[in-house]
Amino acid sequence: MRALLVRPPSVLGRMSRQNLQHPTNILGLASELRARGHDAGMLDLEVVPGGIDACVRHVGETQPGLLGVSVVTPHVPGAQALLAAVRRENPHIFLIAGGPHATALAADLLDEIPELDAVCVGEGDESLVQICDRLEHLDAPERRRVDLSDIPGLQLRDAGFTGPRDPLESLDVLAPMDRSLLDWPSYERLGGAKGVASPGIIRDGIRAAQMHLSRGCYARCVFCSTNTVWGERARPGIRKRCLESVLAEVDELVNVYGVNHLNFEDDIFPPTLRYLEALCTSLLDKGVTWSCNARVDGLKREHFELMAASGCVKIDFGVESGSERILELNKKLVTRQAVEHVFAEAKRVGILRTAYLMLGSHVDETPEEVEQTWRLANEIRPDYITFTIACPYPGTELWTTCNDLGFVDVMPSTGRPDWKRYGYYPGTPPWRFTHFTPEAMVATQKRFLRRWYWNPRFVWQTLRRVRSTSQLKALMVAGLDVTKFIGGREVASDT
Repeated sequence: MRALLVRPPSVLGRMSRQNLQHPTNILGLASELRARGHDAGMLDLEVVPGGIDACVRHVGETQPGLLGVSVVTPHVPGAQALLAAVRRENPHIFLIAGGPHATALAADLLDEIPELDAVCVGEGDESLVQICDRLEHLDAPERRRVDLSDIPGLQLRDAGFTGPRDPLESLDVLAPMDRSLLDWPSYERLGGAKGVASPGIIRDGIRAAQMHLSRGCYARCVFCSTNTVWGERARPGIRKRCLESVLAEVDELVNVYGVNHLNFEDDIFPPTLRYLEALCTSLLDKGVTWSCNARVDGLKREHFELMAASGCVKIDFGVESGSERILELNKKLVTRQAVEHVFAEAKRVGILRTAYLMLGSHVDETPEEVEQTWRLANEIRPDYITFTIACPYPGTELWTTCNDLGFVDVMPSTGRPDWKRYGYYPGTPPWRFTHFTPEAMVATQKRFLRRWYWNPRFVWQTLRRVRSTSQLKALMVAGLDVTKFIGGREVASDT
């Protein structure tokens, strides 16, 4: 069975190149299909020029029997336009969507995008293989009439929900990612001296890739949809890959693809402290640098020393708020004291540190509590910050709360939110919080970012790390993108 998996074009505009990453979600699914005997390919419209027209041409040339699209919330309008265009030219192709938004609002997405035949709910590794097995020997006109009601984890147009799928007990049964499916030159063209590494890592000759060690999270942060995506049936706990599988992937990335930097993109890093110790020990002689997203709880001085020795050059910490009240309400399960500890220890061993900060990680956050976040940032002095407006994504507790309070705007024409504005940089958000109007959110966000990135101390500290003209050029491009975003000076009250 020939299948094509697609990531729709980015809605971030210029800022997309600052967050460029390989689409490991659809890459993993395509790799699994290929390992199970199907002819699967992928198309990343974040890097392939031509957008929807390019996808339609590709479908015309390759004639897949199934096209799957990955749908995060701001991609919904783009996915709708893409699927409509594909359907016009290919009336018999089977169209399916998956991803966080598709999982959270499966039935609604089928209603919103009439071209869809099905939505995959939760993990799609086995579901997609079973669908392709079922479609493989059917003539084209029969594919859209096939009975899939016995395959769990699907929302079908005519048969409803087929029931939840049990999560994979072991991630080690999955096929290794086939990175020959990636268009490496396109990512390098856009990424330049920062590649697809974590933002802030800029150096000549970087060749980076994302890796995943586990699935799942033990926390229940009100702004996060992780547990919705993997499913409550996957709780409690974290499913982790065996270290042998991880190291085999590292060896392939280094020896086959020339990768010299890894970015671990897990919901929880590390899965356990014992796992971290074994991983770091194994990476000591691999000759790669690496970065990760990490929580601020659990890591001790000896862990930072081992991480630095094994090549860790940057850690992105989820801090969110400087208010103890908000940290408790948003169910982050961390404290200011823990934040201060990890930032001090990472700095001591020379690891760059990013603080992920957020306005509205709980709907009741006040302007004074946002100022507490600013004061915390000045105390811990991270090398980089992000300060995003919390987005009430479907599938999160924040989404439910905002809807219950009437804080979510809908478009009169559809009765749904304007999904394309549900992202990190949404313009004026189509939602509000208890103490912030949409205009006040944006004004506060830009004021916070200006105070940080336009500070001469930050500029000087960043320039001190420059070692070449290409690094300087990459920093200038990133700086111009950020400046373009934060340059406006909205004036708004906070209530």
